Amino acid sequence: MDCKNCQTKLQETAHFCLKCGQSTASLNRPFFVVAKDMLHELLDIDGRLGFTLRTMLSKPGQLTLEFNQGKRVKYTPPLRLYLAISILFFILLSSIYQVYDPNYALTDSMSSYYSKAMFVLFPVFALIVQLFFRQSFYIGNLVFSMHLHSIIYLMLMIIAPLEALEQSHLIFLLLQAPPTLYLIWYVFSAFKTVYQQSWWRILGKASAIYLIYMSILGIVFDVVMKNIF
Repeated sequence: MDCKNCQTKLQETAHFCLKCGQSTASLNRPFFVVAKDMLHELLDIDGRLGFTLRTMLSKPGQLTLEFNQGKRVKYTPPLRLYLAISILFFILLSSIYQVYDPNYALTDSMSSYYSKAMFVLFPVFALIVQLFFRQSFYIGNLVFSMHLHSIIYLMLMIIAPLEALEQSHLIFLLLQAPPTLYLIWYVFSAFKTVYQQSWWRILGKASAIYLIYMSILGIVFDVVMKNIF
């Protein structure tokens, strides 16, 4: 067969073109088959995703440390992981407020603005980290930022539904404590693992990074709200 892109002659069993790299898969197939393949490509559902999530959840910072050391084949790429989790997070967040708080104006436009803003801001977080850990490399900090934002989104996917229900019963407020405490422990432990400084330095620097980043988030989200309303 011929490659649809560059017309290179290929074997019938080839999945990709040896010259230009384009996939030989045709889009002229049933919708659900194409959608399944696209979902597979997005989430990297081949065993690596599960292993990546287990490592990320159970060993703070280890995923970033190993990835920056060159141990990358066994893990889902950081950007792909971030995109998959952030998309699920913003879809869930929008759905929660529409179901539990119909008067809350979290429109599709707001959700889109917030997701785009966060995509721009996670490189800013990496830059702030760079300022506090001068011996590190920006690309490594960028990987750390993507992994850290991914775990935060995962925890917020647990906390957000509980927060939406807390007015109905005190138990939902109390149930927010475990994931919140886990997240606090996780962030400091991840900094410790990746940057390997003393706990006092890590606590001080991570806290300063948090305050600076949250200030920037507040300014950006305030601008977003003004643009929408």
